[in-house]
Amino acid sequence: MSLNVHSHVIADLQIVGLSGERGLGINSLRFSVNMNVVNGAEGEPAMYIDSLRASIAARASTGATRYLGTAEFELPLVLRRLPHASQTYSLLRLDLSESQLLALDEIRGSGGLVFEVKIVGLAHSPRDTHAEQDIVSYAVNLTQWAELMSQLEFSDAFAVGVELPVTASQHFASSVNFLRVARRQLAAGEYDSVVSACRQALDSLGAMVEDHEAVVASRAIRGTRPRDKSKLQRALDIFDAVRHYTNLAHHVDEQGRPQIYSRRDAAMILTTACSLVASATEW
Repeated sequence: MSLNVHSHVIADLQIVGLSGERGLGINSLRFSVNMNVVNGAEGEPAMYIDSLRASIAARASTGATRYLGTAEFELPLVLRRLPHASQTYSLLRLDLSESQLLALDEIRGSGGLVFEVKIVGLAHSPRDTHAEQDIVSYAVNLTQWAELMSQLEFSDAFAVGVELPVTASQHFASSVNFLRVARRQLAAGEYDSVVSACRQALDSLGAMVEDHEAVVASRAIRGTRPRDKSKLQRALDIFDAVRHYTNLAHHVDEQGRPQIYSRRDAAMILTTACSLVASATEW
């Protein structure tokens, strides 16, 4: 891939690395860009490219592509053909909020990502000045992604995909819809709303399963020692405990202040609620 001026190649572009840097309230992706500037021929008109910047998108293994933002080179660059070839390296920095990073991890799913970097500049020649662009791709596998998350101080965070069977959407449509709302709110950083939406999902799930014969029979058994409980009884204990935990979203603490949920609280509740809805297809 190259940047040209009127069919004259100025520089070939390649992304040779990607790293992460944690800032104050932001997370920076730093793309290492290698630019091989070709040599010019004697007597050719002066040509160069400057005002370089980039827009970056991410493509998931599913094929979905999402725009991330505009990136800037850390130093001003002028790419000019000289009598001899040369190489120029520069860092291209893209700043992301935490909610963007969470959304990026979500579209990644269980696979890697391909970053599509569209580099744009102004091409100058004695005849005119015009915009020139080139698109360079850079693939990130799961190992590289884990390393990147570590650099961004997300090293202790990992995602476990919870696959909802098709029957879950059919039988528990309301619960699934509430979980989708909660997932969007988690990406937006609205953690209290995540817990409230999960509570609604669990209430909806309870209304659908409490009259199931197996559930009724399990609920009717009293005094069972913990070691003697069936798998369904243990699952119902988890269901009751999670519902009880989310109840705090509608109450104040002992000093009259609203209960505040962190991102870890919201992620725990959402993951558990998704697992309960998936498991309930077998109750």
